[in-house]
Amino acid sequence: MSMNDYKTGRGLARLLTFSMLLFLLSGVQKAQAADYDYVLKINRSALAVVDSNVVASFQVTAIQDVPAMQSVVLVPELIDTVTMRKVELPMIFINSRNQQIYFERSLKDEYPDAIAVRKKNGQNLDIDYLRSVKYEPWMDNAVLKLKKQSCACSNPQDRGEMIIAMFPKEEVPPIINLFPVYLLPPADNSVKVREERGSAFLCFEVNKWDIKPDYMTNPVELQKIHNSVNLVKNDSDVTIQRMTIEGFASPEAPYEHNLMLSENRTEALKSYLLRTNIAKGIRIEATGKGENWEGFMKQLNSRSDAPQQSRLMSIATSSISPDEKEKRMRKEAPEGFRYVVENWFPELRCTNYTVIYTVRPFTIEESERVFETRPINLNLNEIYRLADKYANDQEKYYSIIRKAYMLYPNDSYINLTMACLAIKKGEADEAAEYLSKVNDCPERTMNEGLVAWMRGDADKAVQLVEKARQQGVKQAEVQLQEFGKLKNKQ
Repeated sequence: MSMNDYKTGRGLARLLTFSMLLFLLSGVQKAQAADYDYVLKINRSALAVVDSNVVASFQVTAIQDVPAMQSVVLVPELIDTVTMRKVELPMIFINSRNQQIYFERSLKDEYPDAIAVRKKNGQNLDIDYLRSVKYEPWMDNAVLKLKKQSCACSNPQDRGEMIIAMFPKEEVPPIINLFPVYLLPPADNSVKVREERGSAFLCFEVNKWDIKPDYMTNPVELQKIHNSVNLVKNDSDVTIQRMTIEGFASPEAPYEHNLMLSENRTEALKSYLLRTNIAKGIRIEATGKGENWEGFMKQLNSRSDAPQQSRLMSIATSSISPDEKEKRMRKEAPEGFRYVVENWFPELRCTNYTVIYTVRPFTIEESERVFETRPINLNLNEIYRLADKYANDQEKYYSIIRKAYMLYPNDSYINLTMACLAIKKGEADEAAEYLSKVNDCPERTMNEGLVAWMRGDADKAVQLVEKARQQGVKQAEVQLQEFGKLKNKQ
Protein backbone atom coordinates (compact mmCIF):
# COMPACT_ATOMS: atom_id res chain seq x y z
CA MET A 1 0.00 0.00 0.00
CA SER A 2 1.50 3.39 -1.02
CA MET A 3 1.70 6.52 1.05
CA ASN A 4 -1.18 8.00 -0.92
CA ASP A 5 -3.26 4.98 0.05
CA TYR A 6 -2.22 5.56 3.59
CA LYS A 7 -3.28 9.21 3.48
CA THR A 8 -6.67 8.62 1.87
CA GLY A 9 -7.52 5.02 2.76
CA ARG A 10 -9.31 3.49 5.61
CA GLY A 11 -6.11 2.88 7.54
CA LEU A 12 -5.47 6.59 7.85
CA ALA A 13 -9.14 7.16 8.55
CA ARG A 14 -8.98 4.73 11.44
CA LEU A 15 -5.80 6.32 12.71
CA LEU A 16 -7.28 9.81 12.59
CA THR A 17 -10.59 8.69 14.12
CA PHE A 18 -8.73 7.09 16.98
CA SER A 19 -6.56 10.19 17.37
CA MET A 20 -9.63 12.42 17.47
CA LEU A 21 -11.23 10.20 20.08
CA LEU A 22 -8.13 10.38 22.28
CA PHE A 23 -8.04 14.12 21.77
CA LEU A 24 -11.63 14.56 22.90
CA LEU A 25 -11.24 12.26 25.86
CA SER A 26 -8.15 14.02 27.07
CA GLY A 27 -9.65 17.48 26.79
CA VAL A 28 -6.49 18.73 25.24
CA GLN A 29 -6.69 21.60 22.77
CA LYS A 30 -6.18 20.87 19.09
CA ALA A 31 -2.45 20.34 18.21
CA GLN A 32 -0.76 22.87 16.03
CA ALA A 33 0.51 20.30 13.48
CA ALA A 34 1.26 22.87 10.82
CA ASP A 35 4.10 24.24 12.95
CA TYR A 36 5.63 20.85 13.56
CA ASP A 37 8.93 19.81 11.83
CA TYR A 38 10.16 16.40 12.78
CA VAL A 39 13.94 16.09 13.31
CA LEU A 40 15.79 13.00 12.07
CA LYS A 41 19.43 12.07 11.80
CA ILE A 42 20.65 9.66 9.07
CA ASN A 43 23.61 7.72 10.48
CA ARG A 44 24.37 5.54 7.48
CA SER A 45 22.75 4.56 4.20
CA ALA A 46 23.49 2.48 1.12
CA LEU A 47 22.06 1.16 -2.14
CA ALA A 48 23.33 -2.01 -3.80
CA VAL A 49 22.30 -4.59 -6.38
CA VAL A 50 22.47 -8.10 -4.91
CA ASP A 51 21.24 -11.22 -6.73
CA SER A 52 18.89 -9.35 -9.09
CA ASN A 53 17.48 -7.24 -6.26
CA VAL A 54 18.07 -3.67 -5.22
CA VAL A 55 18.81 -3.59 -1.49
CA ALA A 56 18.20 -0.39 0.45
CA SER A 57 19.63 -0.05 3.93
CA PHE A 58 20.02 2.80 6.38
CA GLN A 59 19.93 3.69 10.06
CA VAL A 60 17.93 6.69 11.20
CA THR A 61 17.80 8.26 14.64
CA ALA A 62 14.51 9.83 15.73
CA ILE A 63 15.48 12.77 17.92
CA GLN A 64 12.38 14.91 18.32
CA ASP A 65 9.57 13.59 20.52
CA VAL A 66 6.26 12.64 18.91
CA PRO A 67 3.34 14.44 20.58
CA ALA A 68 0.40 12.43 21.89
CA MET A 69 -2.10 11.29 19.30
CA GLN A 70 0.46 11.73 16.49
CA SER A 71 2.55 9.56 14.22
CA VAL A 72 5.46 10.33 11.97
CA VAL A 73 5.47 8.22 8.83
CA LEU A 74 8.69 7.77 6.82
CA VAL A 75 8.34 6.60 3.23
CA PRO A 76 11.55 5.30 1.56
CA GLU A 77 11.31 5.73 -2.18
CA LEU A 78 13.55 4.54 -5.02
CA ILE A 79 13.26 7.21 -7.74
CA ASP A 80 14.92 8.14 -11.01
CA THR A 81 15.13 11.92 -10.64
CA VAL A 82 15.24 12.40 -14.43
CA THR A 83 12.29 10.29 -15.60
CA MET A 84 10.58 10.42 -12.16
CA ARG A 85 9.90 6.71 -12.39
CA LYS A 86 9.76 5.37 -8.87
CA VAL A 87 8.82 2.58 -6.48
CA GLU A 88 7.94 2.96 -2.80
CA LEU A 89 9.45 0.66 -0.19
CA PRO A 90 7.78 -0.44 3.07
CA MET A 91 7.11 2.48 5.43
CA ILE A 92 8.32 3.31 8.92
CA PHE A 93 5.76 4.41 11.54
CA ILE A 94 7.20 6.35 14.46
CA ASN A 95 4.35 6.50 16.95
CA SER A 96 3.45 8.08 20.22
CA ARG A 97 2.39 5.58 22.89
CA ASN A 98 -1.31 5.58 22.01
CA GLN A 99 -0.68 5.50 18.28
CA GLN A 100 1.59 2.48 18.69
CA ILE A 101 -1.22 0.63 20.46
CA TYR A 102 -3.61 1.50 17.69
CA PHE A 103 -1.16 0.36 14.97
CA GLU A 104 -0.70 -3.02 16.63
CA ARG A 105 -4.47 -3.51 16.93
CA SER A 106 -5.78 -2.07 13.68
CA LEU A 107 -3.10 -1.40 11.07
CA LYS A 108 -0.54 -4.15 11.35
CA ASP A 109 -2.36 -6.48 8.95
CA GLU A 110 -2.67 -3.72 6.35
CA TYR A 111 1.06 -2.91 6.49
CA PRO A 112 2.70 -6.27 7.18
CA ASP A 113 6.12 -5.16 5.83
CA ALA A 114 6.15 -1.84 7.65
CA ILE A 115 8.28 -1.01 10.66
CA ALA A 116 6.24 0.44 13.55
CA VAL A 117 8.02 1.67 16.67
CA ARG A 118 7.14 3.77 19.68
CA LYS A 119 9.18 6.89 20.40
CA LYS A 120 9.58 7.52 24.11
CA ASN A 121 9.79 11.13 25.14
CA GLY A 122 13.24 12.36 25.99
CA GLN A 123 15.02 9.39 24.36
CA ASN A 124 16.64 9.09 20.95
CA LEU A 125 15.41 6.12 18.94
CA ASP A 126 17.66 4.26 16.46
CA ILE A 127 15.82 2.50 13.64
CA ASP A 128 17.60 0.04 11.31
CA TYR A 129 16.08 -0.41 7.88
CA LEU A 130 16.81 -3.16 5.33
CA ARG A 131 14.45 -3.90 2.45
CA SER A 132 14.76 -4.97 -1.20
CA VAL A 133 12.85 -4.79 -4.46
CA LYS A 134 13.27 -6.62 -7.76
CA TYR A 135 15.91 -4.94 -9.92
CA GLU A 136 14.85 -3.21 -13.13
CA PRO A 137 17.27 -1.50 -15.56
CA TRP A 138 15.83 1.98 -14.97
CA MET A 139 16.99 1.74 -11.36
CA ASP A 140 20.64 2.18 -12.42
CA ASN A 141 20.15 5.94 -12.20
CA ALA A 142 17.88 5.93 -9.15
CA VAL A 143 18.48 7.40 -5.71
CA LEU A 144 16.99 6.49 -2.34
CA LYS A 145 14.76 9.29 -1.09
CA LEU A 146 13.13 9.49 2.36
CA LYS A 147 9.80 11.35 2.59
CA LYS A 148 8.47 12.52 5.99
CA GLN A 149 4.84 12.99 6.96
CA SER A 150 3.22 13.67 10.31
CA CYS A 151 -0.35 12.77 11.24
CA ALA A 152 -2.18 14.71 13.87
CA CYS A 153 -5.95 14.35 14.13
CA SER A 154 -7.41 15.08 10.73
CA ASN A 155 -4.53 17.19 9.49
CA PRO A 156 -1.72 15.11 7.85
CA GLN A 157 1.26 17.23 6.88
CA ASP A 158 4.20 16.75 4.52
CA ARG A 159 7.44 17.31 6.41
CA GLY A 160 9.85 17.37 3.51
CA GLU A 161 12.06 14.78 1.85
CA MET A 162 15.74 14.10 1.46
CA ILE A 163 18.02 11.96 -0.70
CA ILE A 164 19.85 9.65 1.65
CA ALA A 165 21.64 7.20 -0.66
CA MET A 166 22.66 6.51 -4.25
CA PHE A 167 24.44 3.66 -5.97
CA PRO A 168 28.19 3.80 -5.41
CA LYS A 169 30.04 4.90 -8.49
CA GLU A 170 32.76 2.53 -9.61
CA GLU A 171 36.18 3.98 -9.05
CA VAL A 172 37.50 4.59 -12.53
CA PRO A 173 41.29 4.59 -12.58
CA PRO A 174 42.79 7.58 -14.32
CA ILE A 175 43.81 7.10 -17.93
CA ILE A 176 47.59 7.13 -18.17
CA ASN A 177 48.65 8.24 -21.61
CA LEU A 178 51.95 6.91 -22.92
CA PHE A 179 54.31 8.97 -25.04
CA PRO A 180 56.74 6.66 -26.88
CA VAL A 181 59.50 8.31 -28.87
CA TYR A 182 61.60 7.58 -31.94
CA LEU A 183 64.42 9.22 -33.87
CA LEU A 184 64.60 10.28 -37.49
CA PRO A 185 67.61 8.85 -39.32
CA PRO A 186 70.11 11.59 -40.12
CA ALA A 187 70.35 12.91 -43.65
CA ASP A 188 72.38 10.46 -45.71
CA ASN A 189 74.23 11.97 -48.65
CA SER A 190 76.47 8.97 -49.17
CA VAL A 191 76.33 6.99 -52.39
CA LYS A 192 73.66 4.29 -52.21
CA VAL A 193 75.27 1.00 -53.17
CA ARG A 194 72.92 -1.91 -53.75
CA GLU A 195 73.31 -5.54 -54.84
CA GLU A 196 71.13 -7.97 -56.77
CA ARG A 197 72.11 -11.52 -55.85
CA GLY A 198 71.30 -14.98 -57.17
CA SER A 199 72.57 -18.52 -57.67
CA ALA A 200 72.66 -20.58 -60.85
CA PHE A 201 73.16 -24.34 -61.07
CA LEU A 202 74.79 -24.89 -64.43
CA CYS A 203 75.41 -28.35 -65.81
CA PHE A 204 78.75 -29.40 -67.30
CA GLU A 205 79.97 -32.57 -68.85
CA VAL A 206 82.27 -34.59 -66.57
CA ASN A 207 85.64 -32.85 -66.11
CA LYS A 208 84.74 -30.20 -68.71
CA TRP A 209 83.92 -26.51 -68.44
CA ASP A 210 82.47 -25.49 -71.74
CA ILE A 211 79.20 -23.55 -71.43
CA LYS A 212 76.51 -25.34 -73.39
CA PRO A 213 73.40 -23.12 -73.34
CA ASP A 214 71.05 -25.95 -74.34
CA TYR A 215 72.56 -28.65 -72.12
CA MET A 216 70.14 -30.17 -69.57
CA THR A 217 68.77 -27.37 -67.31
CA ASN A 218 71.19 -24.69 -68.54
CA PRO A 219 68.53 -22.69 -70.47
CA VAL A 220 66.64 -22.11 -67.23
CA GLU A 221 69.76 -21.32 -65.16
CA LEU A 222 71.20 -18.90 -67.71
CA GLN A 223 67.83 -17.15 -67.94
CA LYS A 224 67.94 -16.61 -64.16
CA ILE A 225 71.20 -14.69 -64.54
CA HIS A 226 69.79 -12.76 -67.49
CA ASN A 227 66.69 -11.77 -65.51
CA SER A 228 68.74 -10.51 -62.58
CA VAL A 229 70.98 -8.41 -64.80
CA ASN A 230 68.01 -7.00 -66.73
CA LEU A 231 66.21 -6.05 -63.52
CA VAL A 232 69.06 -3.68 -62.73
CA LYS A 233 69.99 -2.73 -66.32
CA ASN A 234 66.43 -1.60 -67.09
CA ASP A 235 66.17 0.60 -64.01
CA SER A 236 66.81 4.19 -65.12
CA ASP A 237 67.52 5.26 -61.54
CA VAL A 238 70.65 3.14 -61.14
CA THR A 239 74.12 2.70 -62.57
CA ILE A 240 75.71 -0.77 -62.73
CA GLN A 241 79.24 -0.75 -61.32
CA ARG A 242 80.30 -4.34 -61.78
CA MET A 243 79.25 -7.97 -61.55
CA THR A 244 80.89 -10.76 -59.57
CA ILE A 245 80.57 -14.49 -60.10
CA GLU A 246 81.88 -17.20 -57.77
CA GLY A 247 81.96 -20.82 -58.90
CA PHE A 248 81.89 -23.84 -56.57
CA ALA A 249 82.46 -27.56 -56.97
CA SER A 250 81.10 -30.30 -54.71
CA PRO A 251 83.53 -31.88 -52.17
CA GLU A 252 84.38 -35.04 -54.10
CA ALA A 253 87.49 -36.02 -56.06
CA PRO A 254 90.86 -34.38 -55.27
CA TYR A 255 90.70 -30.79 -54.04
CA GLU A 256 93.17 -29.43 -56.59
CA HIS A 257 91.14 -30.94 -59.41
CA ASN A 258 87.93 -29.38 -58.07
CA LEU A 259 89.65 -26.00 -57.64
CA MET A 260 90.77 -26.14 -61.28
CA LEU A 261 87.26 -27.07 -62.43
CA SER A 262 85.66 -24.22 -60.48
CA GLU A 263 88.14 -21.67 -61.83
CA ASN A 264 87.82 -22.79 -65.46
CA ARG A 265 84.03 -23.06 -65.33
CA THR A 266 83.74 -19.62 -63.75
CA GLU A 267 85.99 -18.07 -66.41
CA ALA A 268 83.99 -19.84 -69.10
CA LEU A 269 80.77 -18.38 -67.71
CA LYS A 270 82.31 -14.91 -67.58
CA SER A 271 83.32 -15.15 -71.23
CA TYR A 272 79.88 -16.38 -72.20
CA LEU A 273 78.10 -13.53 -70.35
CA LEU A 274 80.37 -10.87 -71.90
CA ARG A 275 79.93 -12.02 -75.49
CA THR A 276 76.15 -12.40 -75.26
CA ASN A 277 73.41 -9.94 -74.48
CA ILE A 278 73.20 -11.21 -70.93
CA ALA A 279 75.94 -9.00 -69.44
CA LYS A 280 77.59 -7.36 -72.42
CA GLY A 281 79.45 -4.18 -71.48
CA ILE A 282 79.45 -4.97 -67.73
CA ARG A 283 82.73 -5.39 -65.86
CA ILE A 284 82.77 -8.93 -64.42
CA GLU A 285 85.02 -10.29 -61.69
CA ALA A 286 85.17 -14.11 -61.76
CA THR A 287 86.57 -16.33 -59.01
CA GLY A 288 86.75 -20.10 -58.73
CA LYS A 289 86.23 -21.00 -55.05
CA GLY A 290 87.01 -24.71 -55.20
CA GLU A 291 85.00 -27.12 -53.06
CA ASN A 292 81.84 -25.81 -51.46
CA TRP A 293 82.41 -26.85 -47.85
CA GLU A 294 80.52 -23.84 -46.56
CA GLY A 295 77.44 -24.95 -48.47
CA PHE A 296 77.92 -28.49 -47.24
CA MET A 297 77.96 -27.29 -43.61
CA LYS A 298 74.77 -25.34 -44.19
CA GLN A 299 73.12 -28.50 -45.49
CA LEU A 300 74.29 -30.46 -42.46
CA ASN A 301 72.91 -27.82 -40.09
CA SER A 302 69.58 -27.32 -41.84
CA ARG A 303 68.69 -30.86 -42.95
CA SER A 304 68.35 -34.15 -41.09
CA ASP A 305 67.66 -36.64 -43.87
CA ALA A 306 71.17 -38.10 -44.30
CA PRO A 307 72.22 -41.37 -42.60
CA GLN A 308 75.17 -41.13 -40.20
CA GLN A 309 74.73 -37.36 -40.15
CA SER A 310 76.41 -36.80 -36.78
CA ARG A 311 79.54 -38.59 -38.00
CA LEU A 312 79.54 -36.55 -41.22
CA MET A 313 79.28 -33.41 -39.10
CA SER A 314 82.17 -34.44 -36.88
CA ILE A 315 84.46 -35.03 -39.86
CA ALA A 316 83.35 -31.89 -41.74
CA THR A 317 84.13 -29.63 -38.76
CA SER A 318 87.56 -31.10 -38.12
CA SER A 319 90.75 -29.24 -39.07
CA ILE A 320 92.04 -31.87 -41.50
CA SER A 321 92.51 -31.17 -45.23
CA PRO A 322 89.56 -31.32 -47.67
CA ASP A 323 90.91 -34.49 -49.31
CA GLU A 324 91.34 -36.17 -45.91
CA LYS A 325 87.75 -35.23 -44.97
CA GLU A 326 86.41 -36.88 -48.11
CA LYS A 327 88.55 -39.96 -47.49
CA ARG A 328 87.37 -40.38 -43.90
CA MET A 329 83.71 -39.83 -44.85
CA ARG A 330 83.93 -42.57 -47.46
CA LYS A 331 85.49 -44.90 -44.89
CA GLU A 332 83.73 -44.01 -41.60
CA ALA A 333 80.29 -42.99 -42.91
CA PRO A 334 79.96 -44.71 -46.30
CA GLU A 335 76.18 -44.86 -46.30
CA GLY A 336 75.85 -41.22 -45.35
CA PHE A 337 78.45 -40.08 -47.88
CA ARG A 338 76.77 -41.95 -50.72
CA TYR A 339 73.47 -40.30 -49.75
CA VAL A 340 74.82 -36.72 -49.75
CA VAL A 341 76.70 -37.26 -53.02
CA GLU A 342 73.45 -38.27 -54.70
CA ASN A 343 71.09 -35.85 -52.99
CA TRP A 344 73.01 -32.85 -51.64
CA PHE A 345 76.09 -32.43 -53.81
CA PRO A 346 74.24 -31.30 -56.97
CA GLU A 347 73.13 -28.20 -55.04
CA LEU A 348 76.72 -27.45 -54.05
CA ARG A 349 77.85 -27.18 -57.68
CA CYS A 350 76.62 -23.65 -58.05
CA THR A 351 77.62 -20.24 -59.29
CA ASN A 352 76.74 -17.29 -57.06
CA TYR A 353 76.43 -14.00 -58.90
CA THR A 354 76.02 -10.43 -57.70
CA VAL A 355 75.19 -7.31 -59.69
CA ILE A 356 76.53 -4.28 -57.82
CA TYR A 357 75.01 -0.89 -58.65
CA THR A 358 74.56 2.63 -57.29
CA VAL A 359 71.28 4.54 -56.96
CA ARG A 360 70.66 8.24 -57.38
CA PRO A 361 68.89 10.28 -54.64
CA PHE A 362 65.12 10.88 -54.83
CA THR A 363 62.67 13.63 -53.97
CA ILE A 364 59.64 12.77 -51.81
CA GLU A 365 57.44 12.55 -54.91
CA GLU A 366 59.93 10.25 -56.65
CA SER A 367 60.31 8.18 -53.48
CA GLU A 368 56.62 7.34 -53.57
CA ARG A 369 56.99 5.83 -57.04
CA VAL A 370 60.19 3.96 -56.19
CA PHE A 371 58.72 2.69 -52.92
CA GLU A 372 56.04 0.81 -54.84
CA THR A 373 58.43 -0.73 -57.40
CA ARG A 374 61.99 -0.95 -56.01
CA PRO A 375 61.91 0.09 -52.32
CA ILE A 376 65.43 -1.26 -51.81
CA ASN A 377 66.66 1.70 -53.87
CA LEU A 378 65.61 4.10 -51.07
CA ASN A 379 67.69 4.77 -48.00
CA LEU A 380 66.06 5.04 -44.59
CA ASN A 381 66.02 8.83 -44.57
CA GLU A 382 64.11 8.87 -47.88
CA ILE A 383 61.62 6.33 -46.54
CA TYR A 384 61.06 8.33 -43.34
CA ARG A 385 60.47 11.50 -45.32
CA LEU A 386 57.89 9.62 -47.37
CA ALA A 387 56.24 8.20 -44.24
CA ASP A 388 56.07 11.68 -42.72
CA LYS A 389 53.90 12.71 -45.66
CA TYR A 390 51.27 10.32 -44.26
CA ALA A 391 51.67 11.24 -40.59
CA ASN A 392 47.89 11.75 -40.33
CA ASP A 393 47.07 8.47 -42.08
CA GLN A 394 47.92 5.85 -39.45
CA GLU A 395 47.35 2.84 -41.70
CA LYS A 396 49.45 4.19 -44.57
CA TYR A 397 52.20 5.41 -42.23
CA TYR A 398 52.43 2.02 -40.54
CA SER A 399 52.56 0.14 -43.86
CA ILE A 400 55.52 2.26 -45.01
CA ILE A 401 57.44 1.82 -41.75
CA ARG A 402 56.66 -1.90 -41.70
CA LYS A 403 58.09 -2.34 -45.20
CA ALA A 404 61.14 -0.32 -44.16
CA TYR A 405 61.64 -2.77 -41.29
CA MET A 406 61.50 -5.70 -43.71
CA LEU A 407 64.20 -4.02 -45.82
CA TYR A 408 66.39 -3.05 -42.86
CA PRO A 409 65.46 -5.49 -40.05
CA ASN A 410 68.58 -4.84 -37.98
CA ASP A 411 68.73 -1.07 -38.27
CA SER A 412 68.62 0.74 -34.91
CA TYR A 413 66.42 3.64 -36.13
CA ILE A 414 63.74 1.47 -37.70
CA ASN A 415 63.62 -0.84 -34.68
CA LEU A 416 63.16 2.15 -32.39
CA THR A 417 60.26 3.31 -34.56
CA MET A 418 58.72 -0.15 -34.62
CA ALA A 419 58.97 -0.26 -30.82
CA CYS A 420 57.22 3.10 -30.66
CA LEU A 421 54.35 1.81 -32.81
CA ALA A 422 54.13 -1.41 -30.77
CA ILE A 423 53.78 0.61 -27.55
CA LYS A 424 50.99 2.64 -29.11
CA LYS A 425 49.23 -0.65 -29.94
CA GLY A 426 49.72 -1.91 -26.37
CA GLU A 427 52.10 -4.72 -27.37
CA ALA A 428 54.74 -4.73 -24.62
CA ASP A 429 56.54 -7.94 -25.63
CA GLU A 430 56.70 -6.91 -29.28
CA ALA A 431 58.10 -3.52 -28.31
CA ALA A 432 60.73 -5.13 -26.07
CA GLU A 433 61.88 -7.36 -28.93
CA TYR A 434 62.38 -4.37 -31.21
CA LEU A 435 64.19 -2.43 -28.46
CA SER A 436 66.67 -5.27 -28.05
CA LYS A 437 68.03 -4.32 -31.49
CA VAL A 438 68.28 -0.58 -30.76
CA ASN A 439 71.59 1.05 -29.92
CA ASP A 440 71.86 2.55 -26.43
CA CYS A 441 70.29 6.03 -26.46
CA PRO A 442 67.94 8.16 -24.30
CA GLU A 443 64.99 7.32 -26.56
CA ARG A 444 65.53 3.61 -26.01
CA THR A 445 65.61 4.24 -22.24
CA MET A 446 62.35 6.19 -22.48
CA ASN A 447 60.58 3.42 -24.39
CA GLU A 448 61.94 0.74 -22.06
CA GLY A 449 60.31 2.68 -19.23
CA LEU A 450 56.97 2.57 -21.03
CA VAL A 451 57.33 -1.18 -21.60
CA ALA A 452 57.97 -1.60 -17.87
CA TRP A 453 54.81 0.39 -17.14
CA MET A 454 52.77 -1.78 -19.52
CA ARG A 455 54.09 -4.86 -17.72
CA GLY A 456 52.99 -3.50 -14.35
CA ASP A 457 56.39 -2.46 -12.97
CA ALA A 458 55.60 1.16 -12.08
CA ASP A 459 58.76 1.73 -10.01
CA LYS A 460 61.05 0.65 -12.85
CA ALA A 461 59.00 2.68 -15.32
CA VAL A 462 59.38 5.89 -13.31
CA GLN A 463 63.08 5.24 -12.80
CA LEU A 464 63.76 4.76 -16.52
CA VAL A 465 61.62 7.70 -17.64
CA GLU A 466 63.31 9.93 -15.07
CA LYS A 467 66.66 8.81 -16.46
CA ALA A 468 65.46 9.67 -19.97
CA ARG A 469 64.36 13.11 -18.71
CA GLN A 470 67.80 13.74 -17.30
CA GLN A 471 69.26 12.70 -20.67
CA GLY A 472 67.20 15.35 -22.42
CA VAL A 473 64.10 13.54 -23.72
CA LYS A 474 61.44 16.27 -23.71
CA GLN A 475 58.48 13.87 -23.66
CA ALA A 476 59.77 12.34 -20.41
CA GLU A 477 58.64 15.37 -18.38
CA VAL A 478 55.07 15.01 -19.67
CA GLN A 479 55.21 11.25 -19.10
CA LEU A 480 56.20 11.68 -15.46
CA GLN A 481 53.22 14.01 -15.01
CA GLU A 482 50.99 11.29 -16.45
CA PHE A 483 52.40 8.75 -14.02
CA GLY A 484 51.69 11.27 -11.24
CA LYS A 485 47.97 11.04 -11.96
CA LEU A 486 47.88 7.56 -10.49
CA LYS A 487 49.96 8.55 -7.48
CA ASN A 488 47.67 11.53 -6.77
CA LYS A 489 44.62 9.28 -7.12
CA GLN A 490 45.99 6.89 -4.52
